This record gives sequence, C-alpha cells and structure tokens, in this order.
Amino acid sequence: MRRAGPDDAARLAVLATQVWLHTYATDGIGDEIANHVLSALGVDRFAALLGDSCASVLAAERGHRLVGMAVARAKAPCPAGVPSTVELQTLYVQAHFIGRGIGKRLLQAIEAQALAEAGCAPWLTVNARNDRALAFYARQGYTQVGTDWFVLGATRHENLVLIGAGRGVR
Repeated sequence: MRRAGPDDAARLAVLATQVWLHTYATDGIGDEIANHVLSALGVDRFAALLGDSCASVLAAERGHRLVGMAVARAKAPCPAGVPSTVELQTLYVQAHFIGRGIGKRLLQAIEAQALAEAGCAPWLTVNARNDRALAFYARQGYTQVGTDWFVLGATRHENLVLIGAGRGVR
C-alpha cells in the first residue's frame, strides 16, 4: 500500500469504473450509469483529485498491479452532524481480491491518517442496499448516524451515513 501519485490516474480511473459498474450496474448499463461513469470516474477526474491538497488517495497493489484504492477528503463536515471532518469518499477493492484483507488495511490507513491529522474517525456514505459493504463496515466498528441521498440522473438512491468507532475530536 502506498500514496497514489500522478502516474496512477489512469489505473485509478479504470479500477473505479470496474468496481462501480460491478457493484451498481446490476441491471445493465443505461444512460444514467453511462453518463455518471464517463463524467465522474474519468482519468481527468482522478488527475485533479491527485492534485487536490484536501484529498488523500491510497493505492493497494499486488506486485505492480493496482487491486484496491481509498480516497479520503479533509475538511468535509459530516452531513449527520457528528464531529468528523474527514470523509472516506471511496474504498474500492477489485472483486478478485475481496476477502484478502486489502479493504481492511486501506480503511485502517485512512483511519490512522484521519486521527493524526484531524483528531477524528472518518465518516462515509454507503448505498443502503449494498449489503456486502454494510457488513464490512459493521465488522470494522462503523455505526449508522444518518441518511443521505445519491442522485443519479433523475433517480435518488438512499445512502447511509456511517462513522468509525473513534468518533471524538481532540
């Protein structure tokens, strides 16, 4: 695991696209999904993210191949009103590598960084129907503190707001 750099933008974009489609395009790819992937998960978006001083991007590799990633954003107040200013925006592990501890190690690294830099546990949103992710976060000590919505085209999708066990701010 390492901090991602500018040369990783293309691989991050492809991994994000693959995991996002595998998770959310379960009924096929319609216009809303295609438009979202092309606008939100492109190489240019990851290049910009890698240059953003408030963003932290971690890459998990097997050999020299990307198998997972985590993106955290500082100065991002939790929408549920809990005292956390670090959002875990993305935690993706390629399907072939789920269950090998990669997601847990990425999450632990983001948690340690959030505690060291902001004195808080990170918060995140997860699709309310993503049972695998919800179970993973529950095993890591995350609890629901609110609800939020992800809008994809004209459709609203319920997301749960979760926060890690170390909630307090120093």
